[in-house]
Amino acid sequence: MTKRSPLDLLQKWHVSQYWARQQPLLTRTAFLVLLRLLDRQNTKTGRCDPSAIGLCEEMGLSERGVRGAFKELESRGALKRRHVAKRARNQFLIFSVDEIAQNQRLTKLKLRAGARTGVQPVAVPAAVNCRINLKRTAPEQIKETIKKNDKAENMEATGPTSLVGIGGRAVRQIDLGEFERRAVKVFERKGYGYEGLLMIPAGKFEQTFESYRDGIKSFGQSIGDLLDAYILSQG
Repeated sequence: MTKRSPLDLLQKWHVSQYWARQQPLLTRTAFLVLLRLLDRQNTKTGRCDPSAIGLCEEMGLSERGVRGAFKELESRGALKRRHVAKRARNQFLIFSVDEIAQNQRLTKLKLRAGARTGVQPVAVPAAVNCRINLKRTAPEQIKETIKKNDKAENMEATGPTSLVGIGGRAVRQIDLGEFERRAVKVFERKGYGYEGLLMIPAGKFEQTFESYRDGIKSFGQSIGDLLDAYILSQG
């Protein structure tokens, strides 16, 4: 693992703000795990090697969710992970904002040279998002898109057609990340934003997701529970 000085408090704050604004957003679990890793970094040696089980106990998350967060953070370029076989745990090198920018520049240079980057796509902007490729959407198309989205959400809220039988029970084919992306859209329409979703306890969010995935509640009911939990947290 590359050695370098540990991140100071200002650098950690910049890292958290950077990833809170990136598009697409990190999943809620990945963002919370990143904040916990920043907190667990040794301030003298820069060492950061908490176990997945330990993070589960500290944060009230499932082991599967924490390990999925590790993969997401690494694939997005937030950190570098090295598995230490003798200790049966991971060591993490969390990149500062300057290091992320340097990684992006290096990746672009390698892509131009036709060389393999050797890294995951570390937040290199996709060509379709370049300003020169963006065109103003016609008002008619915007209205049609809104209608389609509203229709899709209404169908999802009532959604028995999205249920499949697994092990003798009905389960929706959706993962935690997709559920969170849908929830973020609702919170943004309500004016609470992504920050509002982060105010909900992690355990409550996962419990709501599981109820929706298992077909116990509809999407509308699940979102209602999350909105109630947010309003309660503000009281």
